[in-house]
Amino acid sequence: MGTTRDDRHTITYRVLNHDLSDPMRDVEVHASPAEIDHLVCRGYLLRERLFAGDELRDLRAALDDVEAREKEAIGVSMSRRFGGLFLRHLMDKDEAFLRLLNYPPTLSIARAVLGPLVQVRGLSARISYPGADNQPTHWHGHHRVLSDPLPRFFCPPQALDCLIYLDELNDPNGPVCILPGSHLRHTVHPDGDDHADVPGQVAVRAPAGTCVIIHSSLWRRAMPTPAGWGEAPAADPVVHTYMDEALSVRREAGERPGRPPPGGRRRRDAGVVGRRRVHLRDANATHATDPVLGA
Repeated sequence: MGTTRDDRHTITYRVLNHDLSDPMRDVEVHASPAEIDHLVCRGYLLRERLFAGDELRDLRAALDDVEAREKEAIGVSMSRRFGGLFLRHLMDKDEAFLRLLNYPPTLSIARAVLGPLVQVRGLSARISYPGADNQPTHWHGHHRVLSDPLPRFFCPPQALDCLIYLDELNDPNGPVCILPGSHLRHTVHPDGDDHADVPGQVAVRAPAGTCVIIHSSLWRRAMPTPAGWGEAPAADPVVHTYMDEALSVRREAGERPGRPPPGGRRRRDAGVVGRRRVHLRDANATHATDPVLGA
């Protein structure tokens, strides 16, 4: 059951649980039915400039603070597949991250495709730095629990990752590359260490504050920053996920207004001196009931 407007629609669920005094759940979805169809069939949905102003500044400042406190103790990974600094449990470390727990523009879309009872896992970040090896990521998807052949009671893992870019996502900063429809390839998975172009891939370029909502099993890779661009405009993605809640951030060089980066100037992406890429991986939103998001 549901009602609709041009840019939003309402879904009314009835939870099939006789122990609930009120099993009805109304979800105002911050997307049109056609956009939800696109997410289901193609595996992604683009939300340009979803975060702006104070929201964007707060996320940037919060990440800078956590990085400054934890980088020395954790250390930076140089893995070929996923190098960088991994920061975990961010929702426990700053209110700016905690606000993503119940954020209607993304939570309502998760409920539209996963049902009214969803769960959010922890929020984490990956930050990659200039001058370090292996800064891009290879082709990969999440929830790698499938087998070939599929078991008789097969149920594909369902989750959404929300990639929020805190700075502009462009060629100088290195776009994120996705393969539409790949979340439906249940018995095919990308090879490890595969960074090559794939037929049908889409390189996403978007303004700061954009959120790319993707199925967690959609193939994706973070592309490198081309050498020779120098001091390019900043670009940050933040990713938070339902069932696989994720916060992903890619950043670029230079000091933030009013907040010099710890240790002086740096860039935030791969392969260019002074750049780094930040990828915040957040938790997962599943069909399970969560004390906050389920009822």
